[in-house]
Amino acid sequence: MDATRRPLLLFPGQGTEAVGMATGWAGQGAWAGTLAAAEAHLRIPLRQLMAEGPLEALRAQRVAPYAVLAHSVGVFRSWRQAGLPLPLAATGHSMGFYSALVAAGVVPLEAALELITAVEDLSAEAFAGRPMGMAFCIGVSEADLHRALLEHPGLVLSNRNGRAQFTVSGAVADLEPLVAALAPTALKVGLLPVRHPLHGPHMAPLLPALVRRLSGWRPAAPAFPLLSHFDGRSLEDGPAAWDEGLASVALPVDWLAVVAHLQTLAAPLFECGTGSQLAGLTRWADRTLQVASLALPPAQGIDC
Repeated sequence: MDATRRPLLLFPGQGTEAVGMATGWAGQGAWAGTLAAAEAHLRIPLRQLMAEGPLEALRAQRVAPYAVLAHSVGVFRSWRQAGLPLPLAATGHSMGFYSALVAAGVVPLEAALELITAVEDLSAEAFAGRPMGMAFCIGVSEADLHRALLEHPGLVLSNRNGRAQFTVSGAVADLEPLVAALAPTALKVGLLPVRHPLHGPHMAPLLPALVRRLSGWRPAAPAFPLLSHFDGRSLEDGPAAWDEGLASVALPVDWLAVVAHLQTLAAPLFECGTGSQLAGLTRWADRTLQVASLALPPAQGIDC
């Protein structure tokens, strides 16, 4: 890696968790310290679940987001310790934005963990007895998706991940017939393994209680700008970035807008976490953009 060129970092969200995701990282002090802090705060054996599974336990709604957050932050801290230049900017997809907030020093790891817990608690209470969730759709145009949604007014387009890759949020009772209707023409369509209607107006009534629960944390100025996953704008003020994180559960994700901003910055792109989810989404948005990976520890990955 050219140390004179500051990178742009992309932090992945839930769905990237996998058994074996932490292979090779235990010897990295910054990563191990981050995971130990998360485990002490949560009382959940994240490292054991990440190493041994079972996958169903790792993917549990009250485990997966914590694992992705702690791992991504640990990866960032390890690479920084190894000489990764301070990022030019960073962003995250969905809850990956929480990882970006912690990496930039806006709030400590514990604040982001409590934000996840608050979203889980408030969602469980608000949607008790009403199964809610999200569905993904790949290979259908946005216009065709909007036409299909006219038949399901309780659903909303929640993620524009690419020019033909979207997610929809709402009640499972509405999502299932939408999936069935799109299946004959879509490249791929199905329900996501989440139990909340994230990134849509269903979550908006939860925001006042969410803000109250997190009111004890005082955000600091970010060490580097963060890009909103809602519209791609640059967030350079600590309170504004933290407000964006709190509101993000109800704000739709527009990865196309994020990619448009990334293009203007003309810096090398790196995915900071497990897998290649954001490399794929970014390619769906712009085939000319290449996203490298920091998934391997510094001793095995790209030299800084």
